[in-house]
Amino acid sequence: MDVSSGEPATGPTAPRVAADLDTATLLSLAGASADAAVLSAMRDRGFDVTRAHGYVFQRLLAGDQTVTALAADLGMTQQGASKHVADLERLGLVARRVSPDDGRARLVGLTEDGRAAIRVAREARQSFEERLRASVGEEQLAVLRRALGVLLDDAGISARIPDRSIPLPE
Repeated sequence: MDVSSGEPATGPTAPRVAADLDTATLLSLAGASADAAVLSAMRDRGFDVTRAHGYVFQRLLAGDQTVTALAADLGMTQQGASKHVADLERLGLVARRVSPDDGRARLVGLTEDGRAAIRVAREARQSFEERLRASVGEEQLAVLRRALGVLLDDAGISARIPDRSIPLPE
């Protein structure tokens, strides 16, 4: 799309190959491709999950959480977090239980099937990484990983990786 006129970009200025695209578009398309590969592998193994569910999984790997805590960590409403938890509960990937510290609170935790889904996702990401390494080589992959790390640092995301509290993108 030509931003100045609102018309589709055509002619000599239209990108013809991926390398002609701007970096933000390349990153977006590459990320979508990686997500699609992981989700496809998961669906092939019987796990009908979404990209958003992955953010809930990551947070629950840090330990059982209340829906309120999940919502806060994921930067979303409690209603939105409740919907994702209900979806995952229906799929048998998470379960709610009464908190041992506060009988009024309900904690959400991974089930064994939820942990199996995470293993499948990790295998799929590893396979994606291996295919990329085979395509570009170890040195280029290392350069790419460093550059992406810098982008995450600049965005303030790196600091949230250790506690798995990366907010769900809009």
